[in-house]
Amino acid sequence: MKKLLAIMVGLAVSTSVMAKPEISGHVGLKSDHLMRGMTMNSGLAAHGKVQADWKGAYAELDVHQNDQNGDAKMMAKMLAGYGKEVIEGFHTSVEYHDYSFRDDWDNKLQDFQEVAVKVKHEMFEAAYHTGLEDAPDYWEVSTDALKYLNISYGDWEDRGANFGVSTSLGNHFGGDINLGWTWFDADDASIMEDDDTIWVSYKINF
Repeated sequence: MKKLLAIMVGLAVSTSVMAKPEISGHVGLKSDHLMRGMTMNSGLAAHGKVQADWKGAYAELDVHQNDQNGDAKMMAKMLAGYGKEVIEGFHTSVEYHDYSFRDDWDNKLQDFQEVAVKVKHEMFEAAYHTGLEDAPDYWEVSTDALKYLNISYGDWEDRGANFGVSTSLGNHFGGDINLGWTWFDADDASIMEDDDTIWVSYKINF
């Protein structure tokens, strides 16, 4: 936590001490909470995100219900990052991630950290997450070049690979609705199991 706060403060100061951050986020529900293809909550799961942006620097808190990781009842992801268009048409960002599994806000049961490098183009997105202190690495590529479909593939070291297809069903009842299918192929050496999930999500942006 101290490392994350230090990065957040450094980013804010380096961009503009007096800059007023832009605040955005969402709240919503999802039929299944998936993390890199793996089911983290059996059944309907609530989630919420708050993000602050300072002219290229940003910080985010993302919270999901969780019941598939021992006694944990929630998963929280905190991140700090900075991004810009280094090459025309390619937006590049570097992020520090802190994932924690908790049974309440004051009791962290498990956590891991990673540094991610992401590249975004109008035709695709690619990311590589380097795990810190022996945490596994993860990479993922995705594209919405097919216009109505988003297709993604990722591989989590020693965990397994995932493939996903999703589409937007538009804005209804004041929120965005998405439908998707995700397949998870567990690594032979892991304790995970193969899984495939059809899911639907609803979120209200602010």
